[in-house]
Amino acid sequence: MKARIESFPTAKPEKLDVPAVAIQAMIKAIREEHKLELHSFLILRHGKLIWEEYFRENEADARHSLYSVSKSFTSTAIGLAEAQGLLSVEDKLYSFFPEHAALCDSETKDRVKLKHLLMMGSGFENNEGKIFKDRKKNPDLVLGALSQPVIHEPGTVFNYYTLGTYLLSAAFSRVNPEGIHAYLKRKLFEPMGFAKSAWSKDLLGVPMGGFGLSLTAYDMLRLGQLYLQNGAWEGQQLLPASYVQAATAKQIDNGPAASTSDWGAGYGYQFWRNTFGGFRADGMFGQYIVVLPDYDAVIVMTSHLNDMQVPLTVLREKLLPKLK
Repeated sequence: MKARIESFPTAKPEKLDVPAVAIQAMIKAIREEHKLELHSFLILRHGKLIWEEYFRENEADARHSLYSVSKSFTSTAIGLAEAQGLLSVEDKLYSFFPEHAALCDSETKDRVKLKHLLMMGSGFENNEGKIFKDRKKNPDLVLGALSQPVIHEPGTVFNYYTLGTYLLSAAFSRVNPEGIHAYLKRKLFEPMGFAKSAWSKDLLGVPMGGFGLSLTAYDMLRLGQLYLQNGAWEGQQLLPASYVQAATAKQIDNGPAASTSDWGAGYGYQFWRNTFGGFRADGMFGQYIVVLPDYDAVIVMTSHLNDMQVPLTVLREKLLPKLK
């Protein structure tokens, strides 16, 4: 097993104005009061690791399935590729798939751009459940996705569309056949010291994009800190700050103005906005990279939950009021 490369110095929480009892109270509330299954809990503040705790044997070194946290890594690959001139978020989706030009059969479809997929506002009718279910029989997911009607003007209506993230991965593969996983390993994971990773592919060899990435919790921290630092890492600008700002800003409304849900506070480029400030990557069953620029902090949790709002509510109520 490859030894973990340590990226972050450690410090006691109190040295950085974080009461250890507040962290313990948050963990206790999740695990004991709400009886939810937490696998790991890590906090960075001012670039220092002030808490690292695991709740399963060998969890520290285990790859954890990230589910939809994968989407934020796909977005990162798009940002890197744009900086390299391989593509632009303003590129039209169908331009990447000339063999399917006949499927671009309306002016509305022709207006779908990569940025609309990134913000979950492509306007496609969401039939992804059937398309994913039938993929053994119909393995060409691109064909299935591009065949769907566009029922909303692109950029106007939020619809959580994992198949759209897959299309981002497929479009990337057209300009760089190595695919987003190999590209990220070369451009980001290796320079940043990631230990190990895996990403599931479709039957045609394209990384799934919207899910399927597995990483250690510690490596999830690295992505959060990269975004907290506006794309800079150890003196190098790995990801353009302009892309970080665009990806984590509210690109589209995803809930009513008075929404108290952390899934209704706005959506960026495959990142969620938080009701309590900052932004996050999150995935099914409670995988989180919570980035809090106002507190200069990153919080990572991996879990198996049946209520994903609980950890965010507990964070807002028990930990944030104690941070200076």
